[in-house]
Amino acid sequence: MGQITVSQALARMLDKMGTEILFGVNGHGNWALLDAFVHQSKIRCVAARSEDHAIEMADGYWRMKRGAPLPIVTTSVGPGNMNIVPPLATAFYESIGMLVLAGAGATHWFDRGGIEEAYRNGPEDWTAAIKPITKRAFMVTRPDTVIDMFLRAYQTAYSGRPGPVVIQIPFDIQNTLISDDLPDPAPYMKFHPPAPDPAGVTEAVALLKAAKRPMIVVGSGIHNARAWDALKAFAEATGIPVGTTTTGKSSFPESHELSVGGIGRAGTGHGNFTAKRCDVLIGVGTHFTDIDTGGWTLFDIPKNTKLIHIDIDTTELGRAYPTAVALTCDARLGLEALLPAAKAAGVTKHADWLKDIATEKQAWDKSVADLRISNIAPLHYARVCHDTGVVVAEKNPEMPIFFDTGHLLNFAPAFLKGSSRRIMHSGFMHRMGWSACAAIGASIAEGNKPALALLGDGSFMMRGTTVATAVEQKLPITWVIFNNRTLQVERELMVKLYKREALCDYRILGEKELWNPDFVKWAEAMGAKGILVTKADDYAPALRSALASGVPTVISVDIEINVTGYRSLWYPYPANFYDSWKPGPIEGGGAPHK
Repeated sequence: MGQITVSQALARMLDKMGTEILFGVNGHGNWALLDAFVHQSKIRCVAARSEDHAIEMADGYWRMKRGAPLPIVTTSVGPGNMNIVPPLATAFYESIGMLVLAGAGATHWFDRGGIEEAYRNGPEDWTAAIKPITKRAFMVTRPDTVIDMFLRAYQTAYSGRPGPVVIQIPFDIQNTLISDDLPDPAPYMKFHPPAPDPAGVTEAVALLKAAKRPMIVVGSGIHNARAWDALKAFAEATGIPVGTTTTGKSSFPESHELSVGGIGRAGTGHGNFTAKRCDVLIGVGTHFTDIDTGGWTLFDIPKNTKLIHIDIDTTELGRAYPTAVALTCDARLGLEALLPAAKAAGVTKHADWLKDIATEKQAWDKSVADLRISNIAPLHYARVCHDTGVVVAEKNPEMPIFFDTGHLLNFAPAFLKGSSRRIMHSGFMHRMGWSACAAIGASIAEGNKPALALLGDGSFMMRGTTVATAVEQKLPITWVIFNNRTLQVERELMVKLYKREALCDYRILGEKELWNPDFVKWAEAMGAKGILVTKADDYAPALRSALASGVPTVISVDIEINVTGYRSLWYPYPANFYDSWKPGPIEGGGAPHK
């Protein structure tokens, strides 16, 4: 039996666990970790240009894998560690599993206020700042217990409701020798998710049996449970229509006769029609956010709609709406338990209900047809989203697509048609620019295959330096920038509310014309290809060219600033403290946007 350093032991353990990827940034707090991973492991180590990029790349990787082995991130100390706070919050609230190995100074110097130590409220107390936005965060204090603590932390990150776990390791502990007789990690990589209570299943099926207008709405929990096949089997066996939230998008085939598309603010007309009129709703892996429910005005729960709520996290059950039946369980196991019980009870499709939905779908398709084929220049958001779906289905239907927040969120859910289950959106924190980095992680997870990111110009400005990483790693990423030189979603609603904008428009001081950097030159300066699109008919050919090139490509698309955001559902955003508000349907509201 020999000795190795803690850092070497961690690298050796993660090798045994089949770890494929580590994203990180070098700093004096994690030198030993980096030396061990880069030079003494088989793990692919990717140098990000910023710590937040590293977290978001791991985020994109997880969304492709949804299980162990986990993506690993390493950061340094002080500001290097603090840079990961916003994307950590995204990972936490969107159930993204990853393990972060964060550096710290030597314990010998703790509480002296040395360089970059978080010391005023206690010796190196950085983990206290991130505890509310991580599944678990702690600092190790003994070299001989690091491996045991690491294994438990690893299991915590991917089991149950997944989430980011952070282990901070002081520099002296990283370099300290421990025994090389390491434990078997296999027991810590096994997790059996919870199944639903049989009594709850019986109650749920009784409600479904009595329902005349049932509906299923699914969120990101379907993706994390990899419950796509279970969802399809249950929907087809019962004939229940399926709607998706923004984070659940693409989890159910959008071409399927039972698909009603997205629901909520930018949902389809028939999706919201179904939601408003359903009498029994099965919510799976979603907590019903304001965007997905039109500020909680879409569903008439519990008055006219009874909710069967399935989630692996008990704390999310009944958060927004009271439940008739609450099932704490994995999404796949929940649906698989409901299926035979529903069949045995004779739950079957309601032809009149589905006919009404089909009629509404035809009406909605007709009402938005002009948006899909709009030929305006600068371009229309809906046209770009629609053409993107068409080109991807034609050229690479399984390619991951990541779409960002902002005005794009008003169009992608309804107009970006999915050809696979790999359309992803950061649907809770809505961190601007998330997609730019997440697409890199997805490409690596898929074996360096193409990935696509759709994002606004404001978002690209915040995360566009990640293009350099894609160039360095030779990844065929395409970024489509919706360039209108403003924060349009904020601009539109500020003008609506205050009759003027504030800090939305980008322009050079003293000039009237709006301004942005030249994104084509930006791409070229970083070693990527750049394409400018100014006409609607030129976008699809440009995207085809980018996907065929096999090299990192930025497509800058001039977008019309005066395009009103698509809304399938308008709802009030409380602006006066004394205004009354409560969840419930809006009287006469919810007409599709014209």
